[in-house]
Amino acid sequence: MSKRVLKTLERETPKTKRASRTKSTRSKQALREQFNVRRSNLHDHVSQLEGLREEINLLSERKYELEKRISALSDEREGLNVSLEESSDRILLLERRNREQEQQLRLQQRDIDELRQTNSHLQNRLDVVLRRCGTPINGDKPSLFNEIEMSSQSSVEDELRSPSQCGRSKNPSLGFLEDEIECDDSDLALAMDTEDSWKFREELVPIYRQLRRLCEDLRRRRDNYSSADSGISHSPEEIRASEIRLGMLTSITKELGNLIEEAFLSQDDGMCQSCQSLAEDRETLEKVQKELQEKNEEIKRKTEDVSQLIAKLTLQETELNALRESRDQLQSDLDNSALAKDQIVKKAWEVRDQAVARKNAVEIELARTRIDVMHINSQLMEAVQQKIELSQQLEQWKMDMEVLLDNQVMKKLKTQEQEDKRQKSQTDASLDPPPNKRQNSKGKLFRLWR
Repeated sequence: MSKRVLKTLERETPKTKRASRTKSTRSKQALREQFNVRRSNLHDHVSQLEGLREEINLLSERKYELEKRISALSDEREGLNVSLEESSDRILLLERRNREQEQQLRLQQRDIDELRQTNSHLQNRLDVVLRRCGTPINGDKPSLFNEIEMSSQSSVEDELRSPSQCGRSKNPSLGFLEDEIECDDSDLALAMDTEDSWKFREELVPIYRQLRRLCEDLRRRRDNYSSADSGISHSPEEIRASEIRLGMLTSITKELGNLIEEAFLSQDDGMCQSCQSLAEDRETLEKVQKELQEKNEEIKRKTEDVSQLIAKLTLQETELNALRESRDQLQSDLDNSALAKDQIVKKAWEVRDQAVARKNAVEIELARTRIDVMHINSQLMEAVQQKIELSQQLEQWKMDMEVLLDNQVMKKLKTQEQEDKRQKSQTDASLDPPPNKRQNSKGKLFRLWR
């Protein structure tokens, strides 16, 4: 009996092996299918997550661009305000400089007028002296007084008449420098021997003093670089009639001519600088005027808008006047009509009822629209909240999936290592593994995929 049992067991063992193998293959296929399904679901979730990330990035970029535009607009507004303040300050400064330059020009013109007056006064004095002196003895050679008269009439007056021209050359030809004043010793000696020689010397003394004072005044103005008083300063040197010698008038006239030339040159330089500054000021004023024109154009646009609004208002006023006229006409018709008061009251009630019905309908529509707007706003808020929650859930889900994948990979690696070790240890053992080991391997596989 024992032999038969052993034989039957030996016959049944390959069948059980085959059944166990088929079961294991089926379980493996089922596990593979589950793995593929989960993998496909994972890919779908990852694609959805990437799409949501792209949308979030687009929204963040739009937000950043809007913030940039807002900041740029605010900066532009601040810059425009600053430029407006600077332009107003510049306008005030330019007006102040213009007033100062005009004042300087007036002072220079006053100085020129004073010099002209002094020159004319001295010319009159010289004319008086020359008349008293009379004609010279030798008619061929001009005397000292005739040469002074010619030089004063030809050159000095021409130079004093054109002191304010700015584009002239810086080396004007003055008569005091070019014309040499000659004096004939014989004529002067003869003149001195006459009876009127002493009177002539006495009359030359105040002329010399005035010329000397003019030289001192011009020198003082040149040294101080400022406008002096219009009066002639007191000369420190006192001279008498007996001290007048030949060449004194020529030297003092040359010195006066040099000082006047220097004054004209400095005046020309100052006026050229003032012309340059005026040109710069004009350019800045033109810029400011352009800005003002732009602002005026904006104001014109606004005035056009206001005029359009005024036109609309006039149209509404005309319509209102027409309605008033129709009301007055209806009232006059009612007064003139022979209808009964009951009919008029009924018509008024009907009109009132119609107006009330229209008002109620409009209020109902308004309430509905408000409810719809509130509903839409609530839906928008819910959608935004849902989107935020979904993004948070997706991030959490991604983190969980990464953790799960890491754990599964680690477990797989550990199980593969254990299986490799077991296969190496079971190579020397029999081909039929005990049933307990099969159950353990199946349990491990199921635990792996749980």
